[in-house]
Amino acid sequence: MPIDDGSWRQAGELLRKHYQHEVFDPTLLQPYYEAAVSLSLFVAKNSGIHFGKVRPEYYRVKGPPVALLALCALVLFVSNWDMNAATAAFAKLLSAPTPRDLTLGNVIGLNPFHEYAAWRLVIISAEVATKSPNGLDYDRQLSSTEAALRGEHLRWKEQKS
Repeated sequence: MPIDDGSWRQAGELLRKHYQHEVFDPTLLQPYYEAAVSLSLFVAKNSGIHFGKVRPEYYRVKGPPVALLALCALVLFVSNWDMNAATAAFAKLLSAPTPRDLTLGNVIGLNPFHEYAAWRLVIISAEVATKSPNGLDYDRQLSSTEAALRGEHLRWKEQKS
């Protein structure tokens, strides 16, 4: 089974990280992965779009570009993993007109969890603010907390020296 050096290094990292831990067996996904790689290969060879440094004929060894692989997996998923339907769907994508507003692509992306934690804090903060009593002075509370933390840090720093 041909494997490139990068995959070996990554496998070593995974082994060190997950040694003696129970993990998901990704080989269960092999038929789906192979289908996504096949569609990636087909799209890269036939679309006229340059997807990166790795030439399509090496996708089976080195893997296709991550973004292309993710898009192909998504197209296959919505096509019920039927390669003919996925190929037709990709042809429709490639022949679609140029969008009028390129910023709309930011609504959905490859990483739906980008900045998730920060946005969650924003939402929770807004919920807390609506439930807090009207008399709470957030700026004064924040200044008080910051002063207490600075004092604690100063005492810790003095103990260390």
